[in-house]
Amino acid sequence: MTASPKKALVLAAGLGTRLRPLTLACPKPLMPLWNVPLLEHILRMLEAWGVEEIAVNLHWQPEKIRAYLEARRGKARLRFSYEPEILGTGGALRPLQDFLGDAPFWVVNADIAAALDPRPLLDAFAAGDGLAAAWLEPRKGPRTVETDRRGRITCYRSPTAGVPGTFTFCGLQLVSPRIFEFLPDRPFSTLVEAYSQAMLKNRFVDGVAVPASYWDDAGTVEAYLRIHGDVKRLAKSDKTGGGLYDARADRCGKGDAHFFCVGVDASVGADVKGRDSIVFGGARVEPGSELRQAVVAGGSVGGKLDGAVCVAAAVADDDALPAALAALGWDRERTGAAFLGVRGSNRSFWRLYRGELSVIYIRYSLERPENARYSGHAAVLAAAGVPVPAVLTDLPAERCLVLEDWGDDSLQRRMASRPGKAVTWYRAVVGALARLHREGTRRVLETGTLLEPPFDAALYAWEHRLFEKHLLVDRYGYEALPEPVAQELSAVAERLRGARQVVVHRDFQSSNILFRGNRFVLIDFQGMRLGAAAYDLASLLYDPYVKICPDLRTRLVAEYGACHPEHPEAAELFCEGAVQRLIQALGAYGRLASVGQMEFTRHVLPALENLLDAADACGLEALGALAEELIAREQIRCGG
Repeated sequence: MTASPKKALVLAAGLGTRLRPLTLACPKPLMPLWNVPLLEHILRMLEAWGVEEIAVNLHWQPEKIRAYLEARRGKARLRFSYEPEILGTGGALRPLQDFLGDAPFWVVNADIAAALDPRPLLDAFAAGDGLAAAWLEPRKGPRTVETDRRGRITCYRSPTAGVPGTFTFCGLQLVSPRIFEFLPDRPFSTLVEAYSQAMLKNRFVDGVAVPASYWDDAGTVEAYLRIHGDVKRLAKSDKTGGGLYDARADRCGKGDAHFFCVGVDASVGADVKGRDSIVFGGARVEPGSELRQAVVAGGSVGGKLDGAVCVAAAVADDDALPAALAALGWDRERTGAAFLGVRGSNRSFWRLYRGELSVIYIRYSLERPENARYSGHAAVLAAAGVPVPAVLTDLPAERCLVLEDWGDDSLQRRMASRPGKAVTWYRAVVGALARLHREGTRRVLETGTLLEPPFDAALYAWEHRLFEKHLLVDRYGYEALPEPVAQELSAVAERLRGARQVVVHRDFQSSNILFRGNRFVLIDFQGMRLGAAAYDLASLLYDPYVKICPDLRTRLVAEYGACHPEHPEAAELFCEGAVQRLIQALGAYGRLASVGQMEFTRHVLPALENLLDAADACGLEALGALAEELIAREQIRCGG
């Protein structure tokens, strides 16, 4: 067996992008696992293995990590290697070549949860080529590593990742100083590059699946929460990894199947209920609050926090947020900020908390001028009696606004959990849509409100091209939109253009209708324009996000007609509106997938099925045949 190494390099320079916004407040190596930083767990493990000197490379928030390590009192001597630009796992070794010396050394990631006996790695290193031994996991993770029968790693980026016999590299390796012979001669490089060069000279890394070990990667919020629960369960059964659990930090108690980890620096009322949640970083949770799968790392929050990931607003990465908070009169340090994501319309969303009070902060770009019209449209719609959120702060110069928070209980979510209430909810929403088309149109025309350009031949044709390029060509490999289908779609557009034009929402789908009890509001109406009412009505009732039975759809179309009897064209052109809207939606799903938002692809098949139904109702034979063909192709793609 190889002698136990005395030196190690801990890789702590990563940006922690997938853990944002948490890593805006705390660098990933200092993220606590049961109130002990991930980095500290790694250092203690190395010290227990006899390591006496440890180098730590730094890049993101280096001052915080350095301050923690300088205050630390451990067995090993520490040194720092600051990287103004990240050098990669291989490049990080070069500045430390003299420090690492001429004996084997450990290289380990700072952001993993790990518990293992190092002897299998030491044995494999001694019995192999003596270049490196890497810890591999055969069950969890992406499993991109392949080995031969002798256990030597032969491929690091398997084209068949996840199949039986593949492994995940766990971020821990025992490395010979001979590695410097194979590192690329440039600042940035990876150890995988060096290992690949070594393989060309018949030198291999030995892969080791260590028995009775525990590993996980805390790279995402979901994984970070999962690890807390996993090590608690391991502690209950006295298995490897259970030593990472600290019952003193768990408000749920050791015997509970769930966990509620509260940091020593957090202020959490005794009556706060937490389930599979974590609070740290000086955060305050107001009395009476309920947390479920939440991580709160700063600010003062309250109420029901389901899946929230919060930091103090002072560290949120948005330069207009201070002005918005000043307009609200809210303190940056005490305000909690939960990032809600980026939308395709060049907008980013945060939920801001001041105790139990919350609001929605929107930062927008003027690449789409409609984003600046939200506040004005909200005022016009409210005056028309259309239910919309109140605008609390509008700062056009900073391109941001703050809205009343209506929560996350959308019509889409309600239909997923309680579809039996569909008639009640949809009747109310259809009535609001009729009011938008009737009173909203009157108000817009009276006030001269600036809208987006109206639906005309060019806009309808643009929606057809969106479908053609991003769905037919890019997703299914067609050369172009078949000419008979193009002619049918052109005829649909002509019929819609001939209808009386009203103010349409343009994105009137279930996800844009938020409920609070029996009340609701419409959101995302900044793209309003003049067009056919059937487009909005079909957006709601042929929504790919929600399955509505044909009888209910027919009933709701009649309900709209009863609310707006002076406009029968909406019902008469309903199926044409559905065809046009679904063509647009399918093109949009393809475009969003092309820029990495793959979650939208799950709506492609229901949208195609709706398109087939609408095409048949309109007697569009070419479009119907195309829809059938695309459904078959999509079912194959989905494995159905």
